[in-house]
Amino acid sequence: MKIKKIMITGDPEFTYRHRYLWEALSPSFEKLEVFSREDSLNIKANALIHKLAGVVSTGKVHKGFHKSSLAFKLKSQEVEQTIKQLKDTPDLVFHLYCMWSPFWEKSEIPYTIFSDYTMSLAIKNWKDWVPFSNQTEKDTWLAFEKQAYQRAYHLFPMSNMVKSSLIEDYGIDPKKITVIGSSGNFKEPSKEEKVFGSKRILFNGSDFERKGGDLVLSAFKKVRQAIPEAKLIVVGKKLEKIENGIENYGSVSNLDIHKLLLKTDVLVAPARCEPFGLLLVEAMNCGVPCIVSKTGGMPEIVNHQSDGIVINQPNPELLAKEIIRLLSNHNLLQSMSTQARQTIKDKFNWESIAKNIVQTLYA
Repeated sequence: MKIKKIMITGDPEFTYRHRYLWEALSPSFEKLEVFSREDSLNIKANALIHKLAGVVSTGKVHKGFHKSSLAFKLKSQEVEQTIKQLKDTPDLVFHLYCMWSPFWEKSEIPYTIFSDYTMSLAIKNWKDWVPFSNQTEKDTWLAFEKQAYQRAYHLFPMSNMVKSSLIEDYGIDPKKITVIGSSGNFKEPSKEEKVFGSKRILFNGSDFERKGGDLVLSAFKKVRQAIPEAKLIVVGKKLEKIENGIENYGSVSNLDIHKLLLKTDVLVAPARCEPFGLLLVEAMNCGVPCIVSKTGGMPEIVNHQSDGIVINQPNPELLAKEIIRLLSNHNLLQSMSTQARQTIKDKFNWESIAKNIVQTLYA
């Protein structure tokens, strides 16, 4: 297949988040254009979703309405119609995530899907991500999702976990699947100096229960008993009660996250469910070793005892033990830091990922 023009599709949040991937891909093609479903394009689809759901619009739409089989179909039809009306037809559509498809009907324009999870995995691993009110609704969504995967020219999951789901849950031929990982909010691997000794532990508590916030708070009490000067930095959520040694920032910008990471000794992520874990990539790029649970795609990012620690079944005692071990061993922290940055240079950077995508498309 000869590819000169690529159209990027996906929700605006995702297309912006992957802007450095588009920069890395652009030299390989004559034209690469990002097409996002902006609000102006969603008016008709959103209105119909409300109408058929029997909802009076108040300006605030329940998240379930946009995570339904109806929304999947309407958004797919809407984007398909827009793409077909383009004067300059793309040779390939590169689609982000499978909350809808760039084409509802079978199309002559090939498309690929880049994804971090599947709905089947969500059903198995985290019920809060499953909005379906009944079995029929769930089965309809899964059928639409399966159709999108089967019609795709190629699939680019971030992890082998997602690859296995595509094969086992959706019946996709392994030959049309290439695992490519993902990278973070940086254009190229960092060369900034990393200094240890702050005894600061960073935790993203944006989805507190899912990310294991209770485990982190309990573990930190034990860490403070052994290392009184230790500090726990919690971002992404405002805590109701702040214990001694905890700094709570709530929501922070990407720039602030980067600054915090440069002052952090260890990042902890004992999540109960985590599709991939892009903050881990951000941390490793800054030379911060990560302690993670053996969940989702995280063990495919962190190499146990090399650039971080992977705990099979985290509990406060085990998590505290590993934190104390790292904070008490400067040489081990430095060694893992060096290896973490090497992992980013070798694998989880946009240039390497773009190269893998291009080679796969032209294979």
